[in-house]
Amino acid sequence: MFRIFLFFVIITGSVFTTEKQDIIDVLEKYNKAFGEADYSGIINFFDRPSSFNLKDKTVIASSRLKLKLIYRKLRGSLPDYYAYSKWEQIDIKLIDDSIAIVNADFSRYKHDNTIFYSGSAQYHLRLKNGEWRIFSLTPYSNIKIIN
Repeated sequence: MFRIFLFFVIITGSVFTTEKQDIIDVLEKYNKAFGEADYSGIINFFDRPSSFNLKDKTVIASSRLKLKLIYRKLRGSLPDYYAYSKWEQIDIKLIDDSIAIVNADFSRYKHDNTIFYSGSAQYHLRLKNGEWRIFSLTPYSNIKIIN
């Protein structure tokens, strides 16, 4: 009986480890496409409709074209000295077997490898056709816990 339980724990742990790594891989590829201004690549990481939840409004992208326009504006507004971004921390919570919430801290770097901006965002991902896709993104500066 103990061996069966141990086997179950090992198998379950490896499934969660694989899901976690799959999500991290998607975020790394998305980040790389963002840094390279690869708009066609960026939009492949999204499941539409996608929402961008900003402080004053929510922008919905229901088409590939709208996603491209959003990222052209977002990426295009970065200074010329922007070189790349790196994840500083990624916290993943699985809601069920097909929905994940990711809180991620990132830094944006200049060409001389110095940080010029650090921020955070919450990503909601859905497992669709065996691949994790972003369907909602909310940038934030801090989270306050309300008791």
